[in-house]
Amino acid sequence: MAALTLEQIAEKAKNHRVTPSERKAQRVSLIMGLRSKNSTLTRDEVSSFLDQNEGHETAEKKVG
Repeated sequence: MAALTLEQIAEKAKNHRVTPSERKAQRVSLIMGLRSKNSTLTRDEVSSFLDQNEGHETAEKKVG
């Protein structure tokens, strides 16, 4: 596989549409990065909170 040029990479990025799952992963990552050093918050807790806050079902609700 040939290496892409900077121009090709920029064009590919410009044309990419962020999917809902990518957007959620970015939001979780942002929240995890903004938390304090002493925080016990986990990625799963953040993800569940975002699901509940946005009205999405969590895996726990689907099973139960």
